Amino acid sequence: MPYSSKVKEDWKRVLLKATNATLMHDRAFLAYHPTGKFQDCSVIVYKDNAPVAVFSAHREGKLVYSHKGLSFGGLIHTPCSFNQKLECYNSLLRHFDSLEVNSLQIKETPSIYDVNHDESTAYIMHLAQAEIIQMELSLAIKLPLRVTNKGRKANIKQANLAKLEIIESKDPDLFWEELLLPNLDNRYNKKPTHSKEEMVFLMKKFPQNIRQFNVYKENQVLAGATVYFTPNCLHTQYLASNKQGRDQHALDALIQYLCENFAGKRQFLDFGHSNENQGLNINRSLFKWKESFGASSIVHRHYQVPVRGWKSLDNLYNYSI
Repeated sequence: MPYSSKVKEDWKRVLLKATNATLMHDRAFLAYHPTGKFQDCSVIVYKDNAPVAVFSAHREGKLVYSHKGLSFGGLIHTPCSFNQKLECYNSLLRHFDSLEVNSLQIKETPSIYDVNHDESTAYIMHLAQAEIIQMELSLAIKLPLRVTNKGRKANIKQANLAKLEIIESKDPDLFWEELLLPNLDNRYNKKPTHSKEEMVFLMKKFPQNIRQFNVYKENQVLAGATVYFTPNCLHTQYLASNKQGRDQHALDALIQYLCENFAGKRQFLDFGHSNENQGLNINRSLFKWKESFGASSIVHRHYQVPVRGWKSLDNLYNYSI
């Protein structure tokens, strides 16, 4: 069923039970984008009149995207068997086929965000004759944190002796203006995905899920992190430090602090990717820094799947055996 405000509560119901939901799949998260930026064509999947899955999407001509306004998309579902998930994707492809769409572009939500680490989406995409059109290589720490790299251990020890103070802030302003914008501009000639005003909006909408942590030395800010809290992961959406912060290894101390104080039942801290040029290059120094915490590689796939792939899904099972 196409999403509308009439089924808003059903969407929420799915997210509350879903095994792979993040705050980015909440309808309120998309609200930071200007009205009219996307032609929404999101879908809720029902089984026996109960909502079982949601699919954030927008349409551009004959293509449907899930989702240009989100880091991760794809089918977000309540606990289900492989066959039930297959049926959901089958229904989804049939729905968009009936709307004369040619194909879907899906940014798969990585399996570390699924409490069951389910990886069956990759197989379903293969069955539906999907093409991988882009790939990023993320790095994630398996919690609890266990640093074995000698250099990183020494830096963390040095940071802990430096009497740094880590404080949570309700406002990203200081981090944005003093650290993030200058760091991205001077070192990478880039701007953050979100404006400061957008992040203020999102932090007010999701005060428990988007949190700002800054590192200080004698009341001077050295480093900071904007962190997304999801059921199975901590995700460092933004990390930045100044020269003094790098000299004092302030980010090392902050990563240790987050892992030790906010892991809870979460299984990973996700650094995100260090890619450039649509995944074809890696920022080697940034990648090595993340890897030195004991982080492992996680593949983030972008698929283009023909809507008529549902015909291939129909033919999966060999009932003669």
